Amino acid sequence: MRVSRAQGVILLAGFMTYVVMGAFVFEILEKDHNKKVIDRVFHLKHDFLLNYTALSPEEVELFIQKLVKAVRSGIDPVGTHPHEKHSSWDFTHSFFFVGTMLSTIGYGNLCPQTKEGQLFCVIFALFGIPFNLLCLNYIGSSVSGICESCAKKLSGKENKKSARYVFVFVGAGILMFLILPAFFFQWMEGWNYSEAIYFTFITLSTIGFGDYLIGKKQDRTYFPGYQMLAAVWIVVGLAWLAVLFELVSSFLAPVDPKASLQKDSRG
Repeated sequence: MRVSRAQGVILLAGFMTYVVMGAFVFEILEKDHNKKVIDRVFHLKHDFLLNYTALSPEEVELFIQKLVKAVRSGIDPVGTHPHEKHSSWDFTHSFFFVGTMLSTIGYGNLCPQTKEGQLFCVIFALFGIPFNLLCLNYIGSSVSGICESCAKKLSGKENKKSARYVFVFVGAGILMFLILPAFFFQWMEGWNYSEAIYFTFITLSTIGFGDYLIGKKQDRTYFPGYQMLAAVWIVVGLAWLAVLFELVSSFLAPVDPKASLQKDSRG
């Protein structure tokens, strides 16, 4: 589907509006409930530390199960009091959650807990995922066009399947969406480079194990909009991957003999 530049701008603006509105709604539906759950977890931990010597093995096991469940739902129980500056469902975290949900990465560390939030998530994703695919298609076409122009300047050829085009497209994409972001996440999260490059690949491939997450360390300072910037990186990176897969499939697809004969007869 061919999309003009004006239509593309409207499409991206509409998608961004959709994501921002979704993030606000999730924040409204989940933030207060999440705060209550966090308070209960810290109260549970406080009671355990006061009475752990008098607890039975069964009671200790029950406490561990509740604590593990809290951690899996995105709650960080480290410390004696809840972290006032950090909320799992503030706008930044909600925006990142919406981005990973619509891209179908689904780390699993954060999910709606209220009935209203879960119902809204179903409806929002039902329309948002196709909307996201349309945007990925447009962004991918734009990225492909830029790389095609660069390859044309280097080789003077317009053939989209030329070796120079493939080299420019793959090399620039790996550099912009894997190698350089890995250095950025290494600096922001305090990881080593192998952990950072692992995170970037697992994220962009939409595998999304959830073993490495960004913006979750309480002992590190993150600049405002850090996770929102990461969400934009995910969307653009997925668009690049979509075009890359299309390019690879076009190389692997069998050649139509009739099309080849028609091409030869024209020549």
